[in-house]
Amino acid sequence: MSDIIVQVDQLRQFCTDVFAKSLPQREAAIIADNLVDADLLGVESHGVSRVPGYLKRMEQGLIERSTNISLISETPTTAMYDAGNGWGQVVAVKAMQAAIDKAKAYGTAFVGVNNSNHFGTCSYYTRMAAAEGCIGIAMTNSSAMMVPFGSLAPSLGTNPLSFAIPTGAGQDPVVLDMATSNVARGKIIVAKTKGNQIPEGWAVTKDGEPTTDPIAALEGFLLPMGSKGSGLAIMVDVLSGVLTGALFGKRVPRMYEDPEPQNIGHFFGVIRVDAFMPLDEFYRRMQEKIDETVKSQPAKGFNRVYMPGEIESLKMKKQLAEGIALSPAIFRELEQTGRKYGVDIQSYMSKTEETML
Repeated sequence: MSDIIVQVDQLRQFCTDVFAKSLPQREAAIIADNLVDADLLGVESHGVSRVPGYLKRMEQGLIERSTNISLISETPTTAMYDAGNGWGQVVAVKAMQAAIDKAKAYGTAFVGVNNSNHFGTCSYYTRMAAAEGCIGIAMTNSSAMMVPFGSLAPSLGTNPLSFAIPTGAGQDPVVLDMATSNVARGKIIVAKTKGNQIPEGWAVTKDGEPTTDPIAALEGFLLPMGSKGSGLAIMVDVLSGVLTGALFGKRVPRMYEDPEPQNIGHFFGVIRVDAFMPLDEFYRRMQEKIDETVKSQPAKGFNRVYMPGEIESLKMKKQLAEGIALSPAIFRELEQTGRKYGVDIQSYMSKTEETML
């Protein structure tokens, strides 16, 4: 069945209007922009498909309708925020902006957050820093849905992390945004929504058996990217959970299954490039690094070599011009959610068309 193409501004406005039925307008706009941004990048698992689940948690009283952020502690180069069980996107934008401001003044900065919730894609925040000529770092822990390497007892989240490196005015940053599992759990949720099977190696059943069934995978647990992915996940849990005072490991409630606030943590870092070398020199050296990577001889089966984040950037440019492709299943869920909140998605669709992708 044909995917449905939705113009970016229309989709963003629809999501904003749905969230604004329950949240302050500014917070609704931040969350909507974050989710649409993920779809623009082609990260469907963290895009507007999350709207119904987010709102369900809010309706259950598991996320506050307004994000009341409090400052726990602060130094010239650090800060700690309590998100008040509010929206992860809202506190993450504030925390990253605080880290950027401090790094501009002092060269580097780190900011932690506790008592928070799912904040979408990490790169949404690291790209904020790159846009200011800084290197951005972001990570978050999550509920224990992944086993440590060699274990059958889940005690780790997918615990994603991101780095974004500026490359010059008007140039796309180099962006790494990755889960420490073989795949983000959201991709399995999307597969379930679409009625698709999942590849082997993504997850195992609750009995530890390999599976391609997304339902069995969601009832089971994810696999790390080997011992290195497991080690990275532990480090992210330490910085985002242990260090910030948030919950960590198996203490974190599952996002969709457990009727409890999650109290997850985030950790942000910013490095002002010109605290280490002149910005122009750094950009020149980065271009050398980019050139030696993308101009290297492709291996058999590959057409070319890409820098981290380059494929997502190309996808974003394409969808900004053509619109975002939503599966019929996801579009239907948005339509039902909008109707529930008195927002008719069809009224936003004057430029919508169907296409086979």
